[in-house]
Amino acid sequence: MVTASKYLALVLLAPAVLACAPEFSDRSSEVRGPRVIAIRSTPAEVLPGATVSYRLLVADETGTVSTLRATWSYCTQPKPTNELNDVSAACFGVGEVVVPFGAGFSPTGKLPVNACAQFGPNVPQRTGGSGTDSSGNSVNQTQGRPTDPDSTGGYYQPLILRVNANGTQVPTLAETRVTCGLSGSTGEQFEQFNQLTKTNENPVLVSVTVTQRKNAELTLDTEDASLPVAASEGLTLKANWPDCPSKPSCGDKMCTPGETVQDCPEDCTAPKGCGGSESFAYLDPEQHVLVGRHESMRVSWFATAGSFGSDHTGRGESEFVQTSSDNSWTAPKEPGPVFLWVVLRDDRGGVDWKSFKVDVK
Repeated sequence: MVTASKYLALVLLAPAVLACAPEFSDRSSEVRGPRVIAIRSTPAEVLPGATVSYRLLVADETGTVSTLRATWSYCTQPKPTNELNDVSAACFGVGEVVVPFGAGFSPTGKLPVNACAQFGPNVPQRTGGSGTDSSGNSVNQTQGRPTDPDSTGGYYQPLILRVNANGTQVPTLAETRVTCGLSGSTGEQFEQFNQLTKTNENPVLVSVTVTQRKNAELTLDTEDASLPVAASEGLTLKANWPDCPSKPSCGDKMCTPGETVQDCPEDCTAPKGCGGSESFAYLDPEQHVLVGRHESMRVSWFATAGSFGSDHTGRGESEFVQTSSDNSWTAPKEPGPVFLWVVLRDDRGGVDWKSFKVDVK
């Protein structure tokens, strides 16, 4: 998957359900070489200057990659008004606008303190520095403009990864959601927004079950035994995540919108959100009123062989009471091990995944 995309979050973006899907033909679910499948930040949403832990999932035709070289950097240069890319060209070169912070599968970084100014609702600061793109050309440092929020009202700090897996270079763009101000709001709306919205929690992929096997769980790729599947057998797979409370309930071990540390210290002293479709407030840019919304959930499916009915499934925000998403998978004709990956994302920058292995007979 991994091309630069705004929805990549962290967002790493996994770029019509078919009645009879063919074997892979340039589909995004295909894994035939090194690919960055997902990146997760913990917390899923943070304030500028806060510490963030990252996890990286890379796969190839032999399964989950366990050995690689990866370098991580933050880009601090907002996109100039005269550039059409999602991020500034300076992010893909060298210079003081590219700030390295870690290496390997699970580095820890400290979000730039000016993240909301450079990539949020405030007027960007001039870097005052120089930069060159990946070809060595000088990059225009034209002053930018405030960033427009995404469809959920969020803002994102760009991440630049340079991954080398088995000799293959896999450059990757990703993002971490940043907690910024509420552009265009009144003081009363801002106060109400903070009462109705908690910082995003990463979703939790509880399990992936097989309908034809009495809802037995797929076997993780770390287990010795693998689920046996007949050649060309069709399976219905179900990705499952938690149900989120419909209203605040002190004592449920989740600090949900409407609860505070004052009225519910047992839930909110060390706040934890829900791993499903969370509720949040949104400032409607046309009506200029706060509205209540729920996260949509997106499931991306990957495998080294066989074919999925759809590369992506999920639930829209109006389906927030639903806690699963189905997909079909047809095993290949050839026997042997097949690796599968299922990645769950909410639309506010959260991500989770599981890696599986089946044995085609």
